[in-house]
Amino acid sequence: MGDINKYKMKLDNTAIIHMASKNKDWLNMFRISVHFKEEINPVILQKSLNNIYKRFPTIAARITNDLFWYYQQPIKKAPKIKKDTALLKPMSNEALYNCAFRILYSEKSIHVELFHSLTDGRGGMIFVKSLAYEYLKLKHHINISSTTDILLAEDDISDGEVVDSYQKDKVIQDKKINKTYNKVYQLQGKKMNQLIIEKFILDIEDIKSLAKKMEVSLTVLICSIIMKALLDLQEQEISKRHQRPISIFLPIDLRNMFNSQTLRNFVLYIKPQIHPTLQSETLTDIIDSVKKQFEEGLSKERMQDTMNKNVSLQNNVLVKYMPLFLKNLFMKKAFKFSEKSTCLTVSNIGLIQLDQKMDEYIESFDCILNTRSDSPYNCGIISYHDKIHINFIRNIDSCKLESNIGKIFNALNISWDVQKQVYKTT
Repeated sequence: MGDINKYKMKLDNTAIIHMASKNKDWLNMFRISVHFKEEINPVILQKSLNNIYKRFPTIAARITNDLFWYYQQPIKKAPKIKKDTALLKPMSNEALYNCAFRILYSEKSIHVELFHSLTDGRGGMIFVKSLAYEYLKLKHHINISSTTDILLAEDDISDGEVVDSYQKDKVIQDKKINKTYNKVYQLQGKKMNQLIIEKFILDIEDIKSLAKKMEVSLTVLICSIIMKALLDLQEQEISKRHQRPISIFLPIDLRNMFNSQTLRNFVLYIKPQIHPTLQSETLTDIIDSVKKQFEEGLSKERMQDTMNKNVSLQNNVLVKYMPLFLKNLFMKKAFKFSEKSTCLTVSNIGLIQLDQKMDEYIESFDCILNTRSDSPYNCGIISYHDKIHINFIRNIDSCKLESNIGKIFNALNISWDVQKQVYKTT
């Protein structure tokens, strides 16, 4: 692997925001879980991590800083795996300095929790799949070839895996795109010292056939259903003339668009919005509107323009030499403003595909986002084999959103099951 010190790198554009937005009780973390058909052997899991961690110098990393910038720097020793007792427990500055991720296990599951400054969902999933393969290789002696989604412990690290693609793919664009932000509906409820997961489990063919019938992607359909449920919830709580727009925050993986193999963050976001006083609130009309907003927001030109603006600000001479504590103040205010411009985040990891030799031992996957710092909900979506898992996380007592989503699934004749998990936070 060579000298790991060469992989000390300045945090990318997205990662900086995650550092600035954290506080002692919250930081932007996410969990990817792989559920096996047999009990986890923690001794083999630890050995697997020991074998694989150096292969991922930007993910198996810690966060350091100087007067002006934050950096991600490879850890020199694999952390100890731990039994799963808490979900997305906040990390202190000291913990981030030592290791900004953790590996947990339960009876039949491996859980990888990552601070978002290290990587995004795609990078995290590649790490999880590679760890799962190393575990199965040691336990069951399976062997597969290296792929773009599974990296082998013995392979060399490529420059493309560690590049800051925000900087690499910056080009000059003249076209200006104006953005407006309105106050939007925010979910409310009594906050609890718990994190509650409600996982909707659907047959993927049922919802795919409906999406095909409506001529939209699976992501557009699910986002539209969630927005319809939010509209119905607002209708129950607020009189029509006081209702606000419904908007969701949707991360978009840029790797295919810009031909990138980076394992660092490389996402931008679109924010589809429905205004209840200006638009029809039927699901069909919402789907049509969201589809159009996706088509406009996902153009390469639009993404390029947004990326250019973000990177240009980061590279501004005044910003470069602004002390880190001042950068944090400005970034924190910008993050708070952005967070209030949407109701919740919906992150779709997509369909997970594995070699048949691994499929034999793996039951399912899950993706769980942390709640937001000032609002109580988020949603992570992941598909494997014939099932799609839609994981809602909340820290309030009300489950009205999930109830409304269940009603919409019933109205659409989509069969579903739900599983509930409760984690104490204190």
